[in-house]
Amino acid sequence: MQFSFNAKLMTIMGVFTILLTFSVSLVNQHRLKDNLIAGYKRESALVEDTVVTAVSAADKAFLISDRDIENKMRAYSHRLLQKYYENPDVASWDYQALKGQLDGMDIYIIDDTMTVRHSSFPLDVGLSFADDGGAAGSFSHLLKERLKENTFVADGLDQETNTGKIRKYSYIPTPDHKYLIELGLYLDNNPIFQSFNFLEISNSLIEKYSYINDITVFTTTGKSIGKTGADGKSLVVAKQNMPVFSQAYANSTVQEIASERDGLPVTYRYVPYTIQVDNAITRFTDQRIIEIIYNEQELQTKLQQNRHVFLLQLLATIAIALIISYIITRLVAKPMYLASHDLLTGLFNRAAFENSLISSIEKNKKKQSNTALLLIDLDNFKMVNDRLGHDAGDSFLQEISKRIRSAVTYPDAITARLGGDEFAVILNHIDDRQIALEAASHIIHELKRPIEIKGINVVNDFRTTVSIGIALAPEHAQDSDELYACADQALYHSKRSGKNTFSFYDGKQPALA
Repeated sequence: MQFSFNAKLMTIMGVFTILLTFSVSLVNQHRLKDNLIAGYKRESALVEDTVVTAVSAADKAFLISDRDIENKMRAYSHRLLQKYYENPDVASWDYQALKGQLDGMDIYIIDDTMTVRHSSFPLDVGLSFADDGGAAGSFSHLLKERLKENTFVADGLDQETNTGKIRKYSYIPTPDHKYLIELGLYLDNNPIFQSFNFLEISNSLIEKYSYINDITVFTTTGKSIGKTGADGKSLVVAKQNMPVFSQAYANSTVQEIASERDGLPVTYRYVPYTIQVDNAITRFTDQRIIEIIYNEQELQTKLQQNRHVFLLQLLATIAIALIISYIITRLVAKPMYLASHDLLTGLFNRAAFENSLISSIEKNKKKQSNTALLLIDLDNFKMVNDRLGHDAGDSFLQEISKRIRSAVTYPDAITARLGGDEFAVILNHIDDRQIALEAASHIIHELKRPIEIKGINVVNDFRTTVSIGIALAPEHAQDSDELYACADQALYHSKRSGKNTFSFYDGKQPALA
């Protein structure tokens, strides 16, 4: 019985400890997970701010020297207009010679179909800006508007389509609006641009953060600034990402799209940015779209490591908690067990019996069912102690308790030793007295069987018998004291009426069953 009690206590404490440990560990694991994700997002935001700051610094720094460059481009553009007055046959111009006269600036002649017809840069001859749709379409529309006007316009940093190099372009229409004269100047060797090279900053960020695959700054036409593709031309936005790119440009909001790169999942993030200097009018080339390609390999690896650490910590904590539970169980189980159990037989003791009887009567009343109390007393037990010794008497009582327990098979039955050779059985929520009578009959049957101690059949040689008194609540009593008194009267009647028998309390005169 004590082993069973210890096992139950250990199980209860173990389950409680495991649940508590699991709950605390799970909360900690989720907190660590949230911290990792939050840190990843903070670093991602920092990267975006750093890139935008670098692009802004490069643009603003370039604007310091931009006025001198624009003034030169303006003067050279008007010189070309003067040449157009003198010789409008642009096909006959010596563009290489003109380039030498214009400090190495390339000349482009764009007709009303938005196609480069002549140029000092042969690679761009035949290049058309008349593509429909998306950002490219908007640039074509802009060039058409410039062709209709009569003003000189210089853009900021831009990308050469066929080489990917960084250039600055200017535009001026011919008086007859037949052609748009474009000048282009390489900026790679510009000392200010080199001092504020955002491309180098982007590369350093890619090297520093393993979750960044690439950083590219695009113009609104979808061409990158400072990067070339596999074909040697200006790198352009991936075709499948163009709708998201256009949405970022049109709405001036950050846009994302999940995709794959080299067979691994990545996220393309498009961050729009506009150069603002002294509230000047925003030019077409003052708008940028920064593409940052993120991967989650590092984050997922850290999350996986976090899960492994969580499992290891959980197992270690559970093991320690179970050991502590076992130690506590060993320390407190015996005192707790002795407080409610008879040390010799393992049955409930009198104190536990009285509490159980009170509780049973109250619960069964609420369920409108009966509580049966069986008081059991052994006859001639003293003879066993006197002739065979107290150790034999103890063995006899232990065997008696086992047989009583085995004889009472009714669910939720409570068995107790009240002291000496007195025992009791409580039957909960029974429907009629027949159940109690059958239980008493089984007990008597079991205790009639031979019990051998020290080679002597105690039941036959010492004529040990049993007497049982039975009472019901609420039929015979309303509380535990009254019920015990009724069962005691029935027990007394049973003893007077003969051995190995039981009596059922019936009013003031107990009836022999």
